[in-house]
Amino acid sequence: MNLSLPKSSEFLDTKLLSRLPSLELKAKFLVAGLLTGIHNSPFRGTSVEFKEYREYQPGDSLKLIDWKAFAKTDNLYVRLQEAQTNMAAYLLLDITKSMNYKSEKADMSKWEYVQSLTAAMLLFLNKQGDAASLSFIGNSLADFTKPGSKKSHYHQLMVNLHRNANETAADICRSLSEISGLIKQRSMVLIFSDFYSDMRGLSDVINRLKYKKAEVLFFHVLDPMELMLDYDESVMLKDLETEEKMTLSPDLILKDYHNALSKHINYIADSVKKCGGDYIQLKTDVSPVLALGSYLSKRGGML
Repeated sequence: MNLSLPKSSEFLDTKLLSRLPSLELKAKFLVAGLLTGIHNSPFRGTSVEFKEYREYQPGDSLKLIDWKAFAKTDNLYVRLQEAQTNMAAYLLLDITKSMNYKSEKADMSKWEYVQSLTAAMLLFLNKQGDAASLSFIGNSLADFTKPGSKKSHYHQLMVNLHRNANETAADICRSLSEISGLIKQRSMVLIFSDFYSDMRGLSDVINRLKYKKAEVLFFHVLDPMELMLDYDESVMLKDLETEEKMTLSPDLILKDYHNALSKHINYIADSVKKCGGDYIQLKTDVSPVLALGSYLSKRGGML
């Protein structure tokens, strides 16, 4: 497939994404989709990189205004220096066995989806000159790497990303507490998980991150079947982490299941938003290129 001349709709095709043979190709595909999607950027068609601009804010020096951009858009933008644009992003990935779930409605498992999205994030961060850190969440934080922006660092993180999701449990709050003592001031923390974890105390650990002036993004990755539980007949379900099996009738449990899931999702989303973070729910049948846009929007707001 020629990634240089794709149709814009192809970037939203998870089936096509799943068929790409490597994480490196998936990363290039998704980043190309992101750049194609920035259709409203006033700088498209020029050699100017997106990272060098943000909207004018009161108090900015008039010397920084890009008057050519103003002539094109009738909006004020300021040109930033390299030191003003670089920042550190800490990516935390859930590697419990539940992330291996894939229903017939999805083209990738949750873990394959997160791997593809993370690979694209790392590539985009490297292109932006931002420092990236990658860690994994099991019973605690694992394989933490300090943030870096060199090409060699990017390649090492990509090597680290090639792993299996085989942990039996995730302690999200503990991992976030641990990362809060490791991050730099004014950075971004991105968590990718299905959040099948005890989330009590979430607000406390997010507030520790906010004390470091960190922006927090929660990416809640779910298979469409987990949201719908769309089975017509009794089904035997297997817990991927404990391997416990149970036969259930969807008709009997559907209401209670949706109530419990909604309560869990709302608790996470409300806790994150109340602490000033962002909560983004991702379904594995929808292209992760949209999540890249969420990151870019948040990053732009920090500049």
